[in-house]
Amino acid sequence: MSITLHSCYLLIQELKEHYPEGMIVVGGSHINADPDILVPMGVKYGFRGECDFVFAEFCKQTLDGKTPCDLDGLIVNENGNLTVNHPPIIEDLNALPMPAYDLLPLDKYFSPNTSMKTISIITSSGCPYNCTYCSKLTKIRYRSLDTKVILEQLDILINKYGAEWVEFVDEIFSLQKEKIMELCEGIKQRGLKFFWGVQTRADRIDDEMIKTMREAGCEKISFGVETGSERIRFLGHKNITNQQYKDAVKLCRKHKMKSLAHFIFGHHSETAAEMKETISFASELNTDIKTFNKMLPIPNSELFEKAKAEGTLKPDVWTSYMRGEISCPIYYPKGVTEKEVDKIYKTAWLKSNMSLKTIIRHLWMLLKPRILYKSVTAFLDETFGKRYER
Repeated sequence: MSITLHSCYLLIQELKEHYPEGMIVVGGSHINADPDILVPMGVKYGFRGECDFVFAEFCKQTLDGKTPCDLDGLIVNENGNLTVNHPPIIEDLNALPMPAYDLLPLDKYFSPNTSMKTISIITSSGCPYNCTYCSKLTKIRYRSLDTKVILEQLDILINKYGAEWVEFVDEIFSLQKEKIMELCEGIKQRGLKFFWGVQTRADRIDDEMIKTMREAGCEKISFGVETGSERIRFLGHKNITNQQYKDAVKLCRKHKMKSLAHFIFGHHSETAAEMKETISFASELNTDIKTFNKMLPIPNSELFEKAKAEGTLKPDVWTSYMRGEISCPIYYPKGVTEKEVDKIYKTAWLKSNMSLKTIIRHLWMLLKPRILYKSVTAFLDETFGKRYER
């Protein structure tokens, strides 16, 4: 990921020193968006796109003593000369094999909020929307696993490995209502007892869906609200009104479902007044959990292109961050200083977590010292820590 570039770079140097005979291959969201970074990274091979099958073939060819070169998604760095092949897309996600859960230390995974044995899964790929701060490579045709395949995977996780909480990390979990209803019915019919959470859009849920999801064990829904200003949200191509978010949270509350809202400070053309508007809206929305972040200018996003065009960020800013020459790049809109954004950011965390409503809502943590300790530590780190420093 972009934010982990520096630690990745340091790890690569360690690997080169201690395992000079090894082959290093990189992938992930940043490589998808910025394949050119392989050159300053000093790595020969990388992959972009949906490379599950392609990477397996790459490994096979390498073990057979061949030199891979014509595979979709493969990036080859030959002494600074880069070959970037077309990123592949897996048309039928059902062709993917069941994850090899037996190779994972599943007993070490848990939820910091519940202390439950936890694992995350993803049941779809692609996104039909066009938010300005996302990499363009993620905006590909939406595809999802068949309900039967998802249920089989859940059955194994719960009945074989004892998972108590499953976090669905699909970009938009509820994009296809009929599939969600079918999945919930399948969970109930199979008698799968577990708690789960999802992330989705406020305009892709309704009363019937939330009720059915709750009956099937869903406990939490996360919404990317991003801002309290409709002007900014619509400029970012996220055409959801404030009222739609309010209605979505009301539905969650009606069916005793926890709601979580994510906000970002530093959208293109956003003013300090609009950032403060976000704090007010976050308080008005009153979700069970709120998170605030500063805007990361992800490569290959519309926002990053605008930032380069206006001279706010240099084209090689992520390379400089990777090498440890600068702190993690943050986008600050013209007319708003870094100091102002930092003050607003800290105010947001303090106001949202130190309100009487929030404190009362989380009194139950007193009965769970481990969760209380982790939550307080995370709050202090988010509010006062150097979260975006290398």
